[in-house]
Amino acid sequence: MRPTALRVRTSMLLAATLLPLSSLADPVYFQLTDVGSEVDAPGLSAGTVAAKTRYGIAEAVKAAGSESILMDPQHEGSSDVNVTAKVSRVGEKYRLTYQLQTTAQPVRTKTLAYDFVNPSLSDKGAVVMAQSVLAEAEKLGAASQEVPTSAPSEERPANDFVPVTQEESGALESRSPSGSTLAVDAPTSGSMGQDSMGRDASEAAVKRSFRSGMTTLDLGVALGFNSPSGIFGGEVEYRLKPWLGLNVSGGAGAWGLRVGPLVRFYPLGEVPTSPFFEAGTSFNFGGESWSEVNGGERRYADLMLTPVATVGVGVRRSLGPLYLGTRVGWGFRLREDNWEMRDGGQKDFLTATAVDLTQHGGFLFSITAGVAVF
Repeated sequence: MRPTALRVRTSMLLAATLLPLSSLADPVYFQLTDVGSEVDAPGLSAGTVAAKTRYGIAEAVKAAGSESILMDPQHEGSSDVNVTAKVSRVGEKYRLTYQLQTTAQPVRTKTLAYDFVNPSLSDKGAVVMAQSVLAEAEKLGAASQEVPTSAPSEERPANDFVPVTQEESGALESRSPSGSTLAVDAPTSGSMGQDSMGRDASEAAVKRSFRSGMTTLDLGVALGFNSPSGIFGGEVEYRLKPWLGLNVSGGAGAWGLRVGPLVRFYPLGEVPTSPFFEAGTSFNFGGESWSEVNGGERRYADLMLTPVATVGVGVRRSLGPLYLGTRVGWGFRLREDNWEMRDGGQKDFLTATAVDLTQHGGFLFSITAGVAVF
């Protein structure tokens, strides 16, 4: 065989071999078609999320050296993959859900969801999420260019945002050399991979950071003077919102057992050192008091159920899963001198003085130590 003919045949064979590979390497055109937000936070508004997504995808394309192209909204051509995004609230966290859908038949979809705790997206977090979006878009685009050999996959509408599942979850994964994975949250605020407290993104990406002040349920023991938790007692607080806590304090006081529901307002939300304002009512269940008169004779007084309105200010300091709290305030008795002599006689001066010293009201103070359960 002549050398020229051999070279021609070899070139044709090489071209035939590389042709399928080159078709798989075609750039994927994808477009961000819709962004919505159910969260009332400037850092997670629809416009902010759209801008962060575009920035993240642009950086991810450059970092990967990809030829894929994110089309402008005004682009007249047809995209290969459409991407939609939606921000929602899931308990105390935020969830950003991306859904990718091919435009060619059969329609293929992929859902990626990311949970995080801070109401904003950092540049690094946007890039990390965009890398997953880019990778999945290129997979879907490449698959849509192939001739289907089986029944098409189940179609789903582009706006069908499904909850995070193990199969379709887009939670960021840290993969170890052994192949195991650990799902973590995406970095969510600040820049250069740091959150609002200046921590490295890897530290900020834990599933729940007690050290950052995050809490849902607090259990604590307290010591105090004239406080809603008594001389000694306990507190239970459920954080209904990052800025709103429902607290029940109770314990033993000079006017008997005491229990009081409180409402706490945290103006700074869930931060490591979080000041608060509180208001509530303490119910003192009473008991008895006595004084000695006439050479050792005791006179007993019955202390009645007495409600006391309380207001105060304080601060909660997060120490990992533990916390310390302190408060000062004032109590206003809603029933004055709510007691009577057991023998039905007149109230004498000594007994009245003893009772007056035990009534709940006036200046109050307490300090609490406890644990954030979750």
